[in-house]
Amino acid sequence: MIVSEDNKQSKKLGIFAIWAIGVGMVISGESFGWNLGWAITGPLWFFVPVAVAALMYFGLVQTLIELACVYPDATGPHTYVEKAFNKKWGAFIGLAILFEFLFATPAIASSLGEYLGFLMNDLSLSPWISTLFLLGFSIVNLFEMHIGVRFLILLTLLAILELFMYQGSVFTAFELQNLSNSNVGSLDLQSFVQAIPYAMWLFLAIEGISLMTNAVDRKNFRKVIGRGYNLAFFTLLILAVLVLVLAAGGIDWNSPESLGLLKENHPMPASMALILGKDHFLVQVFTFIGLFGLIASLQGIAFAATKQLEPLLPSIKDNLVSKRVIASTIVFVISLAAIWTSQTGFLIEVSVFGAVCMYFAVSSSLLVLRKRNNILAARVNVKNTAYSHDNFNGIFSSFNAWVAVIISLICIGSFAYLQFQAFIIFIICSLGYVFLIRRK
Repeated sequence: MIVSEDNKQSKKLGIFAIWAIGVGMVISGESFGWNLGWAITGPLWFFVPVAVAALMYFGLVQTLIELACVYPDATGPHTYVEKAFNKKWGAFIGLAILFEFLFATPAIASSLGEYLGFLMNDLSLSPWISTLFLLGFSIVNLFEMHIGVRFLILLTLLAILELFMYQGSVFTAFELQNLSNSNVGSLDLQSFVQAIPYAMWLFLAIEGISLMTNAVDRKNFRKVIGRGYNLAFFTLLILAVLVLVLAAGGIDWNSPESLGLLKENHPMPASMALILGKDHFLVQVFTFIGLFGLIASLQGIAFAATKQLEPLLPSIKDNLVSKRVIASTIVFVISLAAIWTSQTGFLIEVSVFGAVCMYFAVSSSLLVLRKRNNILAARVNVKNTAYSHDNFNGIFSSFNAWVAVIISLICIGSFAYLQFQAFIIFIICSLGYVFLIRRK
């Protein structure tokens, strides 16, 4: 059944569904992208930007939990910005979120195509494979949300199984000296700035949960949101650390072939091939199972992009074509163009930029909202449950928000340095849309 314009949900999401959405939308970050960070800092020093990114995401997650509880009917992070500032800045952040999901979609699809191309021993087929998956999920995203969520839960469980299989396969080859003596990259201010987008890619899109919180079961709302968000974050953190440690420690970096891994869009099967040998049956089995992580994220991210774009579209007379169909088509066309014309590293950087703009705005919004006496005194009743900002520890809440604000601001500056032209184009287009096109 196609989604109606009012998008009313008949089924509510619980802790398990929230956890699966958070993990599923992000888990492709464990499949690719981190090797591009390795190429800059080396495997060992890459843990520095990863630690900074993890600190920011922990602060962001705590911020989003509080805001979700105080404003349970919010349709996304832009709602929090609207309440703290105004509708124009809310619309600006809505575009930033759209940038995040819109450019993450082709980045994940490209890697998915290369995984299958690697399995078929013909990487020239990769963009065609990516196109087919994009088309398939554009169709899936036309249906009711709970159908997509069920599919995402199944894919998430399979993806976690795949990561455990990878870790078990390369564990026996782990040597501490491989981790510490890779002779690749170095860490200084410039390399840190260049590597931080790829460290964030390990967690990027966990905030996609916030697009679904208005469909969360209102019974024990704070418990459901809090546990779902935190379980998702710590699951991703543990999986990321295990993958980075075991992959780096299992590779013989003295081999010239190992350097080719730093440029691949399929580093996990490529690293397994280096450790076990390309013809090892586990490499073939893993590459096939490894598709589930990418498929899980692609489905979730493409859905989030469609859901974010839908309310930005003008109303359609007579409902001849639903806004969901138009939004899904636009996401498909833009993603298709990006797959055939852009490098994965660039897509990751642009996606991360959209994300950090939102992180900065949302964290700032919490700080502003907590200072307003009328907000502090307000109560939001959700079926016999009242939540307000003063239900949360003020010191802990403000500290986390400030951490997210400071680190996200650094990341915005990093993107402006790395992709100055893209930064200017984004700012001009977004402000033009907000203040000229969307005057109402």
